Amino acid sequence: MIRVEKVDCANFKDINNIFSDIWATDSEAKGRKIFVYQWEREETHCGLMLVDGDRTVGFLGMIFSRRRINDRVEKFCNLTSWFVHQDYRSRSIAMISALHGMKDYTITDLTPARKVYKIQHMMGFKDLDAMGRLLLPFGRRLFQPKYASMNLTHDLAVIEKKLDGQNLIIFNDHKPYQCFHLLLTGKDRYCYIIYAKLRRKRIPYAHLHYISDPDLFALAYRDIRKSILSHANAFFLLIDSRLVKNRKLPISICLPYRAPKQYMSSTLKPPQIDNLYSELVMLNLRTHPRLKYLIRNIWRKIFGSQ
Repeated sequence: MIRVEKVDCANFKDINNIFSDIWATDSEAKGRKIFVYQWEREETHCGLMLVDGDRTVGFLGMIFSRRRINDRVEKFCNLTSWFVHQDYRSRSIAMISALHGMKDYTITDLTPARKVYKIQHMMGFKDLDAMGRLLLPFGRRLFQPKYASMNLTHDLAVIEKKLDGQNLIIFNDHKPYQCFHLLLTGKDRYCYIIYAKLRRKRIPYAHLHYISDPDLFALAYRDIRKSILSHANAFFLLIDSRLVKNRKLPISICLPYRAPKQYMSSTLKPPQIDNLYSELVMLNLRTHPRLKYLIRNIWRKIFGSQ
């Protein structure tokens, strides 16, 4: 009998064989990251598996976290590494259908393939973000910034001392992963940023996953851009559009992702959902918009192709 079961975090070795089908290299190390968290959680399972008799034929990873947003504790589940063997693809819907019982969670998929996007859209997922914003490595400041006396630092010891509340928790939870931290401080506020160093066809860039104060970021983004470009030795910065929604960032362009990032939530809106506590951080994944996706989307709108 084919069935969907929860994957207990303690049973990593029992389904380790399917990870070699998902990842061609370092499959055990990558799979273990989904099971071994650096932050606390109440859930004892790390995903769902599709089982036929004694054989595991499908896996859907689930990364759980708790976040305090607007003085309310929100439960998150980030989906990752959905894989089903070819002969069982018709049963894939059963795995996504199981998510409908998680009504008190905000569920996200930050790396959906186009086919997965269509399936999840039919199952009730909404678009989280369709565009990425590229901050290009040029453009000079013509006027003095509106917010003066700012300091920038990548020093973890300095950052840790200045952070408080939820930002300090975020810092400690993400310090073990392959991400980098930047703090911009002013006379009465600060902006804490977490980003990853990535490459696209040998071109290094920095993907910003978290911005604690988007308004302050917009005021000082040229200085922030310069600091990150230098520290990451990058050619440009990438920010998901929702993280800087409606903020003016001159010398930047928006390009679409292959498929919009998705979410399902009864309590949160897209600007309240960042990329932390997710597969993007744990597996250091690339998600980059491209000009060809913009051309493809325009073509489809004109000619109606799917």
